[in-house]
Amino acid sequence: MKSKSANFILAAAGNGKRFGQKIPKQYLKINNIPIFMYSIIKASKISLIENIIIVKNSQIKDSYINKILKNFNIKKKITLVNGSSSRFNSVKKAFLSSAKINNEYTIVHDAVRPNFNISKIRKMINEIKGSDGIIPIEKIQDTIKKIKNKNIFKTIPRDSLYLSQTPQIFITKSLESCYAKIKHKSYFSDECQMFEENKFKIKFYINDENNIKITTKKDLEFLKKNINHV
Repeated sequence: MKSKSANFILAAAGNGKRFGQKIPKQYLKINNIPIFMYSIIKASKISLIENIIIVKNSQIKDSYINKILKNFNIKKKITLVNGSSSRFNSVKKAFLSSAKINNEYTIVHDAVRPNFNISKIRKMINEIKGSDGIIPIEKIQDTIKKIKNKNIFKTIPRDSLYLSQTPQIFITKSLESCYAKIKHKSYFSDECQMFEENKFKIKFYINDENNIKITTKKDLEFLKKNINHV
């Protein structure tokens, strides 16, 4: 394995049905740049990232993606993979398709988080030592309520509650080993949950910068005004 080198998997295969657009939200544009390209442009500037795997929506033609990559003069090695039945299975498919790529780390990022700070990648990798991976998290500030039968059931203490984000970074050998353990289970909310349930050690990195996930049109409007420059 090449030390201090990484694969970058971008999960961009969602269909965005809940978003109410004709095309998936990750292919919409902010400042005339497709949302998924913010992450690609940033990843292309990180020297330790040697390979970028884009997990795309199968309805989006390879030629469309390749034309955009050419327009933005992306020099990194790019592999396109059609997504699967879920985000988790899509990332797994991308990883297995690139398993022969000999890099120490694998970074998994959601295309609808275009605002991540690229400087955090190196900082996170420097803190992985002694574990199988690391993920960015954000402290929950609001009071959390549990609902039951359409009524407020109880308040959940928030002292130890955090929001999980991406990019999530894993030791490639650990990710490969973890996938091998879950042959008969096909769903986890993210790769970190798979590691948790298989007793792998994952560290966390407190993210203090805006890394919003575009889920609603309100999120999109917010990012149009607050997106980081590429």
